[in-house]
Amino acid sequence: MNMENKYKILLKGISASPGIAIGKVFHLRGDVIKIEERDLDESEIEQEIEKFKAAIEEAKADLRKLTKQASKKLGVGNATIFDVHRMLLEDETIVGQTIEIIRSEQKNADFIFFRQMNQFQKKMEQLNDEFFKERATDIIDVKRRVLQLIQGERRGDYLARLSTPHIIVARELTPSDTITLDRRKILAFATDIGGRTSHAAIMARALEIPSVLGLKNISELIAPNDRIIVDGNHGEVIINPSPETLAKYRKLQGDYYDYERKLTQIRELPCRTLDGKDIELSANLEFPDEIESVISHGAKGIGLYRTEYLFLAREELPSEEEQFQAYDSVASKIYPETVIIRTADLGGDKSPDSLKIPQEDNPFLGWRAIRICLKETVMFKAQLRAILRASARGNVKIMFPMITTIEELDQCIQLLNEAKQELDSLKQSYNANIDIGTMIEVPSAAIMTDVLAKRVNFLSIGTNDLIQYTLAADRGNERIAYLYENVPPAVIRLIKQIVEAGHKRGVWVGMCGEMASDPMAIMILIGLGLDELSISPIALPKIKQIIRSIKFSDAAHIAQKIMQMENGAEIKKYMKKVMAKRFKNFPFI
Repeated sequence: MNMENKYKILLKGISASPGIAIGKVFHLRGDVIKIEERDLDESEIEQEIEKFKAAIEEAKADLRKLTKQASKKLGVGNATIFDVHRMLLEDETIVGQTIEIIRSEQKNADFIFFRQMNQFQKKMEQLNDEFFKERATDIIDVKRRVLQLIQGERRGDYLARLSTPHIIVARELTPSDTITLDRRKILAFATDIGGRTSHAAIMARALEIPSVLGLKNISELIAPNDRIIVDGNHGEVIINPSPETLAKYRKLQGDYYDYERKLTQIRELPCRTLDGKDIELSANLEFPDEIESVISHGAKGIGLYRTEYLFLAREELPSEEEQFQAYDSVASKIYPETVIIRTADLGGDKSPDSLKIPQEDNPFLGWRAIRICLKETVMFKAQLRAILRASARGNVKIMFPMITTIEELDQCIQLLNEAKQELDSLKQSYNANIDIGTMIEVPSAAIMTDVLAKRVNFLSIGTNDLIQYTLAADRGNERIAYLYENVPPAVIRLIKQIVEAGHKRGVWVGMCGEMASDPMAIMILIGLGLDELSISPIALPKIKQIIRSIKFSDAAHIAQKIMQMENGAEIKKYMKKVMAKRFKNFPFI
């Protein structure tokens, strides 16, 4: 492909970390490890096993060094990205079975280990869950490290070759790749695969490196010395931009960094409208690795701590103690701010091996979330006890997902009371007056909000599922993605109904779905009377700036006008006009 034909190639991917970078490409290629199947003589078997064991131990030593590097660069919280690696190297299913198969099949260690890890990797990639598909990168990283050690080789430090800053382009980035990089030599990341919960995305956000992932084939399209633009604000990459495009993005880059510098000035300021309405702005926490990002972006606590990661990609349920350590660690780091811990929302597309959830024709309408917990009460009460124990400081609240009937909420409260009694008998400390909340994610809960609100201290609207169930539209189905493109009037009306019913019963109402991170929806949501918004950490400064730049009275007027509109396209068009007029100096609204 000649240079002229490569102008204006625009690729769209996933915005993993904001910012704009312009620079030359460094193509990071993974090592190609040659694996040959070899028969062993009887006398070679034990020697081969010892070689394998030595490689495992050396890999563990490497991980300890990398963990120290991660702690130094990114803080202790982000160093936990290597916990999965350590668990893989200590997993008896992987290590023990590899040794057994070397003996039984009398084959070389690198061939057997390669085969075992490939099987495990395939299993992860087949899970219908973005988080666990992306954990396949951990398996690749561990596999490559151990195979090289078995073969007496080590991965070359490609990034050490860089003398000037470049944009890293790769099929994927493993944790080992990202932790060893020199921040001064990296302008941005652009990869074929990966998503917002991949390690590359976590590291990019922690290091504040613009990144676009999930570009599918950028590693095939680029060539040495290509110049590219990475727009992490909009999830776009331009290969070999024209001079006009280059000038445009240099201007956007300058505007963005001026805007970012201004945002740092409001980090400690209250999230308050111009006419004095306070809005609590907190963060969603996918898993503990992101706690440093939550703190650095000035969140007012954690409005949603998802706990599913503790249950997935493992063959046994997490113990109460393991859960307590995880919850307590987050609660201690965010103290004195509050953390709302949501009980496990399993099922649907998140099915742990430990529960043996049966296949269903419509899993999102089947046995999932609180329905599982109310049947698997031993598992559920272990989690409740762990959350209660972590509440001893007084800054933990508990929230139940996917409540569809009053009976379900009553059962949850009963089991919580039983968990309290069990801790009392063990003389374990906890906050006896812990606040209880429920998510409003389905139309039945929205309709019954006034009754649910009698039993709880707060409500949190989960718009991702509320839109899905209200519109009968699977959010993972690309054919009907158009239903999510606009702000659905039916959902806006439900939100208004939920807020009014909650306030009538004297409880605060928040939102933790993706709608709360959408700049185009913020004025509507504030105008509808929401008390709290819980959003992705990196979106916090932008949303806070919008809230501090508007009057609540204006937002209420806009929301009232929106309520009269009959279709989503009309709402979207109106809000674009409103935002363009009010925020014309904001570079990516």
